[in-house]
Amino acid sequence: MAHSCSSSARSTPRRDENSYAPPTPLEDLHILDFLELAGSQAKAGAALAMHQSTVCRSLQLMQHHNTCLHHLRLAYREHRLMAGLIRLGTDLLHQSLLHGMTGVQLVPPRFRSAEHWAELVSHGLLDGAIVSSFCLEQQLQSGQSLKWDGLTAMSLGQLALQLVATTTEAKQVLLPRRGALPLLHQALEWQSLGVEQQPEACQEPAAWLKRARDRKLAMPICADLLGPGWLEANGLVPLAAQPPLIEQLWLLLPKGAVNSRAARSSLRLLRQKVAKTKTMQELHGAQP
Repeated sequence: MAHSCSSSARSTPRRDENSYAPPTPLEDLHILDFLELAGSQAKAGAALAMHQSTVCRSLQLMQHHNTCLHHLRLAYREHRLMAGLIRLGTDLLHQSLLHGMTGVQLVPPRFRSAEHWAELVSHGLLDGAIVSSFCLEQQLQSGQSLKWDGLTAMSLGQLALQLVATTTEAKQVLLPRRGALPLLHQALEWQSLGVEQQPEACQEPAAWLKRARDRKLAMPICADLLGPGWLEANGLVPLAAQPPLIEQLWLLLPKGAVNSRAARSSLRLLRQKVAKTKTMQELHGAQP
């Protein structure tokens, strides 16, 4: 871990009135899940609005229950879903799809490979994940679908990514590590664009923007997901030559959760959001 543990007393995380709260016996598991999903005690504490020492204490307690963590996580998933709540994860490019959705427990966005997303859903750390085709190791053949034991991939539709930078003539692109988005790396290399990898520990938007500006690098975004005025507010413009970067999106769910009220509602809303964004892209000339 990035920080040493302290013995400070545990503080209670702040919650909105009437918001979902895990059962008391599972509160430490809730914190441990966010620690693993966020990547550090500091980031988990920020996401949970609690002191880092509280995260550390929960880690110490849960380390004594390693043999039953999987069963605890599956039981906690059932509790969330029965309460009409679903814990969904995705990367920084697609996190805005989840904003404003009721019944969704947000976790810190991170770039991961499709296999890693599947592992997190299978093990119960997530109840579902938005996965891009750029996360795959290899392109799917015509008629081929995503398949993992115990999981179902529900199609959300297609979107186009766009390269933006502080200048229209940037030749290098800032990307997540190759292991997280291998097919996006491949697509840009085929277009003879150089690639620089963002350090895995730097996942926040401010870190991406700073590195891109400092090194005059382009970044992939979905501008129509970020809202009007985002490019101008951040001093960014589309590259003059835009490679075709079309992605397929799926909602990855456990087979046992597909018919839950929370999963059905999330799937419907996400499909609506993707369809609306695609329509906006077509109006703006970026047609998937």
